[in-house]
Amino acid sequence: MALRLSFLTLSIGTALLTLPFAQAQEAAFEIIEVHGAHQGSYTSVTPEAQAPVSDISGLLTQLPGTAVNGNGPLTGIAQYRGLFGDRVNTQVNGVSLAGAGPNAMDTPLSYASLINSERIEMHRGIAPVSAGTNTVGGSIKVIESQASFNDTQGRIAAQYQGNGGQSHLGAKVNVGGKNHALLVYGDLMHGDEDMKSGDDLRLSPTGYDKQIIGGQYRLNLSDKGLDDESIAIGYQHLETTEAGTPALPMDIDFIRTDRVKLEGEHRLDTWDLNWHLAFSDARHGMDNFSERQKPESANARYNNAESQSYDMALTLGRDAWLFGLDSQLSEHNSLITDPTKPMFRVDNFNKVQDDTYSAFAQWQQDIDQWHWQLGARVKHYRTDADEVSHSMAGAMPAIKVLMDRYNQADRTQAQTGLDLVINGRYRVNEELTWILGLARKQDSASYQQRYLWIPMQSTGGLADGRTYVGKMDLDLETAYQLELGADFNRQGLSISPRVFLHRIDDYIQGVKSTDPAVIMAANMMGSQDPMEFANVDAQLLGMDINASYEITDQWQLDLLASYVSGERRDIDDNLYRIAPPKVNLGLNFREGNWSARIEGVMVAAQDKVSESQSEQASAGYGLVNLVLAYDRQNWLVKAGVNNLFDIDYEDHLGGYNRVFNADLTPGQRMPGTGMNAWLTGEYRF
Repeated sequence: MALRLSFLTLSIGTALLTLPFAQAQEAAFEIIEVHGAHQGSYTSVTPEAQAPVSDISGLLTQLPGTAVNGNGPLTGIAQYRGLFGDRVNTQVNGVSLAGAGPNAMDTPLSYASLINSERIEMHRGIAPVSAGTNTVGGSIKVIESQASFNDTQGRIAAQYQGNGGQSHLGAKVNVGGKNHALLVYGDLMHGDEDMKSGDDLRLSPTGYDKQIIGGQYRLNLSDKGLDDESIAIGYQHLETTEAGTPALPMDIDFIRTDRVKLEGEHRLDTWDLNWHLAFSDARHGMDNFSERQKPESANARYNNAESQSYDMALTLGRDAWLFGLDSQLSEHNSLITDPTKPMFRVDNFNKVQDDTYSAFAQWQQDIDQWHWQLGARVKHYRTDADEVSHSMAGAMPAIKVLMDRYNQADRTQAQTGLDLVINGRYRVNEELTWILGLARKQDSASYQQRYLWIPMQSTGGLADGRTYVGKMDLDLETAYQLELGADFNRQGLSISPRVFLHRIDDYIQGVKSTDPAVIMAANMMGSQDPMEFANVDAQLLGMDINASYEITDQWQLDLLASYVSGERRDIDDNLYRIAPPKVNLGLNFREGNWSARIEGVMVAAQDKVSESQSEQASAGYGLVNLVLAYDRQNWLVKAGVNNLFDIDYEDHLGGYNRVFNADLTPGQRMPGTGMNAWLTGEYRF
């Protein structure tokens, strides 16, 4: 059964429920954090406060304005106010390191350890320039535990989800004295079965096997016995095997990644200096035959991809000022073969260099009732790639034309961008604060959008089933952003609404290709109507709101609602894969060691879809989730049920089924998961 809800229904419901309803302690709400002399406005959510997830991207649904493009159980792509992928600055443990997968199977958030992650933190609204290099789509950061001095403690956590037989076991231990501290952690994650929809259809393949181990050593440099000056080195190894991605043309055979981070914090007279240098070596194999049944008419394909990347940053702050330098350098390779035909070889990407260098300055100050934050960031992008080859170029003239054109082109590109941000907070009184944000931001094309030379689906996880080619000389996207909002708090009632408008010139998306060689090559490979990346004009507008109300000391209510509309400005069309309007309502109870929550999730139909990308509309639906928890000083047990009534629904951001001979037909929109009973426990020492 699919429950259809119009946006008008959601709007009326939101209007009626905003005043009395509120967000409970376990849900995300805006907080103000102070780091030294610099203040920032964030929303955050902790893993312990929510139902269990197989990938930490699942927590994003509890933050205002966020959503997840899900191509598989471990491949959640962050979306914020309609923008997703590389447009959203996503950092894990303070760094932005490139994944190996050209189709974003190893997304940035997939590298976060479940046991070692303390929270996901988001700059709500227009992200300041200090948040990261490319923040057109906002900034999301996974805050992980750090080795800490004068502290010895540990935690063991386990969870099990019935739908898909998903399990997780994690442990971490910190041992810290006055001058030395060591943190070690590990995660074991398994999905033993395919998940099922509300109609009991197998979502195949959705099994997985994933392990993460890591640690950090920290040395205290302070001669005063404090922990404000230190140097640390951390290491993480991730290995994923046999993981399904049914919305993509291939599944994960393996992902093996080693990451190292060296960092330090120092006090230089009255200046605070922070720096880090991080390195990642990622290897990734994927194919179309190990986890799914390949059609007899299709050829076997195996893609070996790898990347090496560096992330470097240095910030210097004092009083109202913060200055920074940072750089991200990466190289990408991807080679496609056919295990049944040893002579078949295609350079998907060959030594693609994608480098960024930037510097920023940020100032913030209280002036009367205003708190102002102003910033500027200059960014320089450099990209390049080596020549490519295709074993079938001699037999297929169209492929040879595309290969020669690519190899003979000047593949080196250099561009310079500028971000300017003004954020203001006007404090009317102790109860009410007005919010104002203005920005001009720029972003560069992804390496896939520039250097995908032959029609393929290596598009950074678009999952629309279309083949694309890139364009080397794409212009920088230029976004003009406006945000207005308020924070209101009175007698247990808190309301925090925001409205926003983004006008983006030279927005990069796929348009129908008119190149005869591209069309011919695509047709020879069995693909119709290939796309090519191009600069267009776009606009996004919308709102999001969160609220909380304490009925009594034991009972609380919460509300989280969002709406975004994305349109092309150059033609009459909508942007692709925009999250539908959504409202979360929760009733919470807490008494002594016991707590409970009942939550209603209402999602409207999404009929504002991209005709250019043949996007399908989706119906609205409503879900009910339950949680019961018992928390003592050293241990916690939680149990719950998601989708209590086993509703069958379409996940608009879940892509389309690409698997043959399965319960779902090829091209069918992926359903959401059906009823899922779960149990978690943890022991703290």
